[in-house]
Amino acid sequence: LWSDLGPPAAAIAIILAVWQLSGLFLNPILLSTPAAVARELVSLGTNGQIWVALGQSLEEMAIGLAFGLIVGISLGLLMGRYALADRLLGPYVSFFNATPLVVIIPLVIIWVGITTEARLLFVFLITLWPVLLNTAAGIRNVDRGYLDVGLAFGFSERQILRHISIPAAIPFILAGIRISAGLAIIGMIVSEMEISFVGLGFLLVSFGNSFETGKLIAVVIVTSILGVLNVTILKMIQDRWFPWIAGVSGAGH
Repeated sequence: LWSDLGPPAAAIAIILAVWQLSGLFLNPILLSTPAAVARELVSLGTNGQIWVALGQSLEEMAIGLAFGLIVGISLGLLMGRYALADRLLGPYVSFFNATPLVVIIPLVIIWVGITTEARLLFVFLITLWPVLLNTAAGIRNVDRGYLDVGLAFGFSERQILRHISIPAAIPFILAGIRISAGLAIIGMIVSEMEISFVGLGFLLVSFGNSFETGKLIAVVIVTSILGVLNVTILKMIQDRWFPWIAGVSGAGH
């Protein structure tokens, strides 16, 4: 237990100590100390400001990500399994995947307005492409021998997808979901900062503009914790429902 927890705990303690000592030499506007950030975080939690913003941000992130995963996995299955679908959709997917999506925010505002729907649309668009591309790649990389065995046993197209292609592509799909979940946080913050000032994005802009560095860093830490929770939840889902992935990939050895 000590070998697992000791080094990370020591590293964190050293970083916090150096950070705290830096407060003796740096202007607090440039960098607040851990103690000051902790006080600001408690204050934001006590007055409820952080909880209201966090609730709104989580709701929008979850809805946008859910739609992105549903559409992305569905189109990925279609493009990975059927060459015609890949030829028809491939150029558009490549184009939008290569486009920095921040540049379409003015278009999103024109199309949808400064609304919740605009923020959801941006989160959806930024999370769609990674899971789509990974799913398509996973379906294409299914061992041909498995498909031949399924055909030999008289599997229908639906049975091949359900019992062979999708299970074989699960590692690719989960990798795409992890990438999309990380991008969902980025999309949530960017949309709240650029489209309309709400949620955690609003707090970041507000505290940054007023030079409240302690509160700003506190919100940054909350956002980082969201990213860690995303990874942890996805890891728990993989360990619970797809434990064989670690054995196949050699993870954990």
